[in-house]
Amino acid sequence: MVKQAELSGHTSRVLNMAHSPDGYTVASAAAGEDEMLKFWNVFGSPKTPTKPTPKYNLVEPFADIGQSQIR
Repeated sequence: MVKQAELSGHTSRVLNMAHSPDGYTVASAAAGEDEMLKFWNVFGSPKTPTKPTPKYNLVEPFADIGQSQIR
């Protein structure tokens, strides 16, 4: 094993690490007296995709018809 980095938040040895699907958060788990699971924001906040503004205010057809009974 080769030491890659030092996590100063744990008091015991880190046994496992995983990253989130978006790649911005790392979770680390320590053993011993610590027994903590910590989350690290390693690359800042993920960028939130913005939706383009539609040119027209589209309304679903028949959205406001309401209910009627057929006999």
